[in-house]
Amino acid sequence: MNLVSKTQEGLLSDPTPFVEYLTLELKQDKYEVETILAVFDNFSKISKSIGQKDTTAQLTITIGFSSKGWASLFPNEPMPNELHPFIELKSGDRHFPSTPGDIFFMVKSMRMDLNYQATKYILSTFKPIANAIQDIQGYKYLDDRDLIDFVDGTENPKSNERAKAVIIDQEPYVGGSYLIVQQYFDKQEEWDSLTTEYQEGVIGRTKMDDIEIEDDKKKPYAHNVKSKVEIDGVEIKMLRQNRPFGNAMEHGTMFIGFAKSASIIEISLKQMIEPGENGHHDKLLDFVTAKTGTLYFIPPKSFLDNMSN
Repeated sequence: MNLVSKTQEGLLSDPTPFVEYLTLELKQDKYEVETILAVFDNFSKISKSIGQKDTTAQLTITIGFSSKGWASLFPNEPMPNELHPFIELKSGDRHFPSTPGDIFFMVKSMRMDLNYQATKYILSTFKPIANAIQDIQGYKYLDDRDLIDFVDGTENPKSNERAKAVIIDQEPYVGGSYLIVQQYFDKQEEWDSLTTEYQEGVIGRTKMDDIEIEDDKKKPYAHNVKSKVEIDGVEIKMLRQNRPFGNAMEHGTMFIGFAKSASIIEISLKQMIEPGENGHHDKLLDFVTAKTGTLYFIPPKSFLDNMSN
């Protein structure tokens, strides 16, 4: 089975230099079928019409739906097995909030202007049924670093392993995936006050060369220790399409985590925020603050094709 051909195009591709993350909230709980079909028919034309302006820009638009969004828009379609409201997590003074969001778009390309134009048309197309509640522009920083100056996404799965980690291979939604979105704001001054050695202990990698610290030398609170998911001794991967956002005054990272099972990402977040058996939470959480949290289902390409016919 060729799973890759069944997915939305932007799901498996690497992050691009520019990306726009758009979150919509539905205006009401129910709509006439004709209204929904008209909206999605218009939506299907946006990527093609704007993408053809510069075929080298690699424009893609990935769309996902929360459990509330799915129930409102597609009441006659089976709810994806692991689609539910994002589970709020608290531990000590750390907090992963659960925040609104019914439809999510990831618009990415090599050009910021094309992303903007596509997003503008998405807003216009969905205006009959939804309002925008967040529009965040992300970008590549240096050699794929976040704004605390460490390379992000180093441990993403590659090639065939990426498809295995991300794409659902069982009916009724073969080619789909799950996505958790969180917006993190950096506590830059506190982070900058640390020594490079301490920062490397927090992340679990070297800062300049992006080399993973040996397991027996890693701190038990390192980010790449606490965020790693292992089941029966086997590491279970997810795909992060994170990008920095913001400016010199206020900035952070959009966590964009895809996996074939929502539980994989949820386990990772729970491990990060809770002390666990060794009494250590993910120390990176002392230097960032999560402001949003939403779980979405990314339907297969065929589902969207059917909606636009």
